[in-house]
Amino acid sequence: MLKSLAKHLSGIALTWVVVLAGTLFLLRWYSQPSAQREVPPLAGMAQTEAADALGALGLEAVWQDSIYAPSGTPGAVVEQHPPAGSSVKVGRKVLLTTYRVTPPSERVAIEEGQDAKLAERILTTRGFRVEVKEEPNKLLAGKVIRVEHQGGAVSEEARYPKGTRLRLVVGVAGAKDVRVPWLVGLTLKDAAGILARRNLALGHVGYADDITNALDTSLAVVVSQDASPADLLYVREGTAIDLYLGKH
Repeated sequence: MLKSLAKHLSGIALTWVVVLAGTLFLLRWYSQPSAQREVPPLAGMAQTEAADALGALGLEAVWQDSIYAPSGTPGAVVEQHPPAGSSVKVGRKVLLTTYRVTPPSERVAIEEGQDAKLAERILTTRGFRVEVKEEPNKLLAGKVIRVEHQGGAVSEEARYPKGTRLRLVVGVAGAKDVRVPWLVGLTLKDAAGILARRNLALGHVGYADDITNALDTSLAVVVSQDASPADLLYVREGTAIDLYLGKH
């Protein structure tokens, strides 16, 4: 019986020796320089390129987050952890942050009657490009009248991508004098656009006798205007400018 017990204990001891030796071997193997990898610089790489570069070293790419920047290349790596040059073990996960492919959208959330300066700061902070246009309105002087996108009014619940150009229309106490633009030689569409930007109105539009069809009308240009810079340098905002169009 004693011999059997001794034999059993010897077997247990031998097993522990083998386990301990194996553990020491594995620890030594993991601590060898051959099991270490230097994290490469990945900034500016596309996702597939970065994943391939890490995979070739036995490292794993993990896409952690994405951020938006107008100057960033969509999908390119912008940040990594561990940083480039770090020494890590084979199999280590490298966390990557990329530039967003599409910009995030933001809510306009600007109400009629809101302070104009505050509204401009809010829209700019949200990432919009803001153009301020004044419009005569004594009741809303210094306040927001409306927000426009591509010429149309938008609701406060509307959402647009960051970087979108919005026009903030604000009220002013009274009309002011504006310089009369020279419109001769322009199409009706171009002339009307310039008048709108100067806060002037398009008045009566007349056509020469040789403008006889739709094609002639579309190609016609301004040949005269009832208020010109040569006659009157400035007029009040809202003044209607009559135009006469003919063939180029």
